[in-house]
Amino acid sequence: MSQSDIGIYGLGLMGSNLALNFESHGHNVSVSNRTEGEGENLIASFMKEHGAGKRFTPSADLKEFVASIQKPRTILITITSGKPVDDFISSVLPHLDDWDTLVDCGNSHFEETRRRAASLRFKRINYAGVGISGGSEGARYGPSIMAGTTKKCWKSLEKILEPIAARSFDDTPCCLLAGSDGAGHFVKMVHNGIEYADMQILAEVYHIMRTLFKMHPSDISAKFRQWNYTSLGSYLLSISADILQVRDDSGVLLLDQILDSAEQKGTGRWTVQAASELGIQLPVVSASVDSRSLSALTGLRGRLSGSLFGPEPNSSSGLLRNTENALQHLEQAYLASRMIAAAEGFYLLTEASRHYKWTIDPSEIARIWQGGCIIRSELLRTIVAAYGQGSNFNHLLLSPIYSNRFRKLQEGWRETVTLAIKSGIHVPAMAASLQQYDALRSAYLPANLIQAQRDYFGSHGFRVINDPDGTHYHSNWNKQDLSDNTDDEPENSL
Repeated sequence: MSQSDIGIYGLGLMGSNLALNFESHGHNVSVSNRTEGEGENLIASFMKEHGAGKRFTPSADLKEFVASIQKPRTILITITSGKPVDDFISSVLPHLDDWDTLVDCGNSHFEETRRRAASLRFKRINYAGVGISGGSEGARYGPSIMAGTTKKCWKSLEKILEPIAARSFDDTPCCLLAGSDGAGHFVKMVHNGIEYADMQILAEVYHIMRTLFKMHPSDISAKFRQWNYTSLGSYLLSISADILQVRDDSGVLLLDQILDSAEQKGTGRWTVQAASELGIQLPVVSASVDSRSLSALTGLRGRLSGSLFGPEPNSSSGLLRNTENALQHLEQAYLASRMIAAAEGFYLLTEASRHYKWTIDPSEIARIWQGGCIIRSELLRTIVAAYGQGSNFNHLLLSPIYSNRFRKLQEGWRETVTLAIKSGIHVPAMAASLQQYDALRSAYLPANLIQAQRDYFGSHGFRVINDPDGTHYHSNWNKQDLSDNTDDEPENSL
């Protein structure tokens, strides 16, 4: 067999399915995996299950694996992020030639990708951080692909990645260069942050329907399917409708047997941390990350559920006068909350692109998220249209196409959040989205009192309304004098 066009190292679910995707598009693919521990039999298992009559070249030896790939080589890394990636790079480097390309397709932190790209550039090795969204099914049949590397490296990668990508609503490939070094992994990280928010918001919708509206799971499933043919349509809504229909062999709903403790791999938390370092707030994503952590406190919640006083959904029937109206309100709240979650994610993308000197085009990001990825939805059509206005804005709420939609969503949004809170139902993401919306439309917020407090106890100083970008002042609050304070804040400042 001739040398392979591409190599894939790591034959877990993602790597195996990417290998099958590439092979089905006419590529000869070399495959390898570590042979210690859990990875001992993965190569043999992959070839036994998928290798018959296919263009795969397996190799357990790293030197043989590299030698089986035509130069200049392209090797996709599909292993656990962190130290395993660094270990693989150290092991494979001696076998590479100048300007071979390593492509990290895992969920690596974007700062690690930036570090590796800079280090390998000096060793004359191309490095690309590529975010792959869509899970194992997307990897097999077409994912959304977000790359971060040099323009020169992208010219060669684009030729092999575009054909295996999903297709957007306009039938273009869901694949792009987001910018240099860590841009691709940053975009994927923000995608996952929005994914956390979308999942949490939908979980809150389900919780209200089942706990407060007393809807049967099959009726909730039917409502989700109905919504999925509207502007609410999304992949997550579709699979949730499916989930609500699945029963075990004894006829019991499988969902009711799953522990209400949501796990997380950390990309949502990374999104919040990265935003915080840029001075950007993500209230909906933060609330969604926090909610997963709270859900894990099953023991504490169990002990407190019978002792802490508060309203019970079972006793809130008097608040629910008309279920049909309440469902319409819930539909509005669901869309409005998702729109705010998306807006805060895209704001982070535009600000990060400016800070790191990337070339992230938010309209193009919305386009490539329309296919393959977990957050694909009808909402992305609106986002593309909003950015297509030609205005150079950094926040979606500055677009009339986007912001005007909230006029018709206001009543249901506010009524739903109010009803949930009065009924004692936990709706952190919905509430955070509404609170963020109200904060952003407020010309005045009470932060002046916070600044006065900081100056009172710590002499941190404050700026004044008629000179917002100028001198810092300090007051001796007991004597009520006002003096210039142009010094830096004291060392004990918060």
